[in-house]
Amino acid sequence: MLTPELTRDFWDHMLKEFGAVATQKGDAELMKVVATVLDAFGVQDKEQFMKDFVTTLGRTIYIPFEVGIESDKWPTWTVWAQVRVCVHECGHVVQGNREGWATFDSRYVTSSSFRAGYEAECYGCDMEMEFWRLGSSGFDPFRFAQERPLSLKNYGCKEAEIEQAQQMLTIRAGLVAQGVVETRAAQVAIPWLEANVPDLRLLARGVSGLREV
Repeated sequence: MLTPELTRDFWDHMLKEFGAVATQKGDAELMKVVATVLDAFGVQDKEQFMKDFVTTLGRTIYIPFEVGIESDKWPTWTVWAQVRVCVHECGHVVQGNREGWATFDSRYVTSSSFRAGYEAECYGCDMEMEFWRLGSSGFDPFRFAQERPLSLKNYGCKEAEIEQAQQMLTIRAGLVAQGVVETRAAQVAIPWLEANVPDLRLLARGVSGLREV
């Protein structure tokens, strides 16, 4: 069972592996500045940005919830959602390390095309995590590939950029459906979960949903 303590342990493991830190978004003055900039660029409403979105800047992950805690204050942030978003944000850390943080941050803020591509890559992390947990009987990666990029409208992305993200994820879905885990973040997350929360897949799928022998 994914307990609050295990959720915190998972975050500690991922942050250590990727050299990142997590901090409360609402307490960060920098995030208030970023929220104003994104709002000015038409990327995201600043109040929604502060309340509903996890944000990675540099190697710091700014979170609007308390890790391991499920609360009516953050109804969407179940412990599983917290695990999945941790993997997603570590995917952004991989991107920043790969491209250089000055390049990554400037492209993400100023270019909706780059922003769509970066998010689509990390949606691949989400896809891999959900397929690992639920299997083909509980999760359709091809449907996810079409539906998840629609949220890019909230990131100021154009229709053509959303369609490109859908195409990118549809290609990834074919690999995910075969059990392939490509993203570094998911490659680190899944073995830890299998070792420390071995019943997570069983509880999610149910006995009848398991196909492994």
